[in-house]
Amino acid sequence: QHQLYATALYWSVTTITTVGYGDIGPQNSIERVYCIMVMLVGVFLYSYTIGALSNLLTNLDRRKAKLNRKLEILLDLT
Repeated sequence: QHQLYATALYWSVTTITTVGYGDIGPQNSIERVYCIMVMLVGVFLYSYTIGALSNLLTNLDRRKAKLNRKLEILLDLT
């Protein structure tokens, strides 16, 4: 019974993470659970990296906008 649940969970995680099924897949429940954990860790690491880069770019844009506002104020004073 647990093998059926492991197979179903493996299929759904593989589909959701868009990893694909490949030519060689897990043969038993232990391998399926391991693959599920590796896929989820990969998704979390990828998501964290993309989020950190997005945050960095957003902060750079804010700094640039703040600098432009200060420059406009200076130009208005002259």
